Amino acid sequence: MILSLISSLLTLGVVVGAVVLVVVLVRRRGSGPGQAPVQAPGSGAGVRRFFQYLLLVGLLLAAASGVTGLLGRLLDTGRTLATDDATLALQLALALVALPLWGLLAWWTARRAAADPSELRSAGWTAYLTIVGLVSLVTAMVGWYQTLTIAVGAQPFRSGAVALAVVWTLVWAGHRWWGRPTPQEQLRPLVLLGALAGLLTAAAGLADLVARTTEELTGLGGDPIVGGGADPLLRAAALAAVGTAVWAVYWLRDASRGPRGTAWLTLVLLVGVGGGLLAAISALSVLGYDVLVWLVGEPRAATAAEHFADAPDELGTVVVGLLVWWYHRAVLDAGRRVPGGRTEVRRVYEYVMAAVGLLAASSGLVMILVTLVEAIAARGDLVVGGSALNALLAALVLLAVGIPVWLWHWRLAQGARRSDPAPELRSVTRRTYLLVLFGVAFVAAVVALITLAYLVLEDALAGSLDTETMRRIRFALGILVTTSLLSAYHWTVFRSDRQDLAAIEPGTGTGAAPQPVRRTVVVVGELDAAGRAELAARAGAIVQVWRSDAGPGVPPTVDQLAAAVEGAPEGDVLVLAVDGQPRALTVHPPDRR
Repeated sequence: MILSLISSLLTLGVVVGAVVLVVVLVRRRGSGPGQAPVQAPGSGAGVRRFFQYLLLVGLLLAAASGVTGLLGRLLDTGRTLATDDATLALQLALALVALPLWGLLAWWTARRAAADPSELRSAGWTAYLTIVGLVSLVTAMVGWYQTLTIAVGAQPFRSGAVALAVVWTLVWAGHRWWGRPTPQEQLRPLVLLGALAGLLTAAAGLADLVARTTEELTGLGGDPIVGGGADPLLRAAALAAVGTAVWAVYWLRDASRGPRGTAWLTLVLLVGVGGGLLAAISALSVLGYDVLVWLVGEPRAATAAEHFADAPDELGTVVVGLLVWWYHRAVLDAGRRVPGGRTEVRRVYEYVMAAVGLLAASSGLVMILVTLVEAIAARGDLVVGGSALNALLAALVLLAVGIPVWLWHWRLAQGARRSDPAPELRSVTRRTYLLVLFGVAFVAAVVALITLAYLVLEDALAGSLDTETMRRIRFALGILVTTSLLSAYHWTVFRSDRQDLAAIEPGTGTGAAPQPVRRTVVVVGELDAAGRAELAARAGAIVQVWRSDAGPGVPPTVDQLAAAVEGAPEGDVLVLAVDGQPRALTVHPPDRR
């Protein structure tokens, strides 16, 4: 059976190798000696690359899995190699067949890339490096976490964990080295996703480390460290170490020094700033709620240790969430100290923070209304009912946490609107913030209104309109009132912004005259997406970037490009930015003479 399986795999390998050899010979015949193969339109290069890199990924995963299993068997001194014949046969087949085939196909791919540099800019090559990079990274992280926990004695020795860490780290490092000639902008998604994986893992490990340390210091977790309860602490430290190492490689070494494009800002603003603060606010609200319930509410637990059993986890989330928020906010501050005041990044940050605070505050307002309706329907004192009192305490905590966050950042935005209204009123971020909040709140209000009407009509038709009806509609009523207030307020602000903008810039309102055609600036050279957006904003023009074949040089700064455009006469501008010193030329397309 084993020989039959191996012979079948070898036959398949021979067939695949023959196909690859034929393709190589055909490509060489189509190109002259010493010449790179030319990809003619409709030559099928896209289809060839799809199957080529799909086969590369499949062979690599199969080969790495087989080698991992064999290495694990070699490292396991407590078992013989022939204990499980079926698994051993599969691992041998994967290692003996898939690994040589992958090596042959990888060698051919490397030769093609050396002969035709456009191969390194193809979508197939980028997808291959991204998929293999992420899979090998995550698998190696799992292996190293298990290996570290074994090393510190938090779990018994398992050879498979060590093999997993070693093999997949080699795969990750090898492809990181192989991808060096690839343009860095193509590997940007891989870098940011790797930084995200490292950040989430490090944050989870650090939060768990703080929680387990708090448990041991306060006794909420049971046995103290000296009593043998250090395994959770060591596992948390191992997880934090693995995540920090990955985050340092992908973020500190790569992503933090690269261009600040849309994906970069999404990671920093939504995950780092918004996610960190939202996690901290949520955990702080739960922790404050537990404290208030224990002091003045109706706790369900009989002892403090039982009631505050989840407090260490909440404290760890608060500490790490605030740390993540503070760091990414500092990163944004370091990049936005530019002449001219507020930038769009600053606006995005303030409106994201305002939205986080408003979400918490609106949830608190809904809970207050629900509690009041429930107390009225129960015909009792609000303080007497334990569940109502606890709900009221939760609402007060949400309001106490959310209102300051929303008020602080919203006042910053409104202060900028008063001091320098034109840029703030023209901001896409501000309009998006107002319209999204208005739209979401309006839709929620409509749904709540329909739900409320249905519940009332159902009881009315059944002849049972009473206090129980009030209890049934309490959530719909609370959501309806809260979302109606939010929708009305933000629509009022949006209308006021439109009126003020029309007064400042006549012609921006409804039915206004068409705006004049903006000048076009064509930059010949290297300019990333963030620099293109900044140049467009500073020059008030439509910016296009054309790549040059003159070779890489010292790219000019945005300040140099803006100065060159401002010094050019009116009209469209062609900026030659190849030699490091931009030169602006006014051009006149035929349709604009």
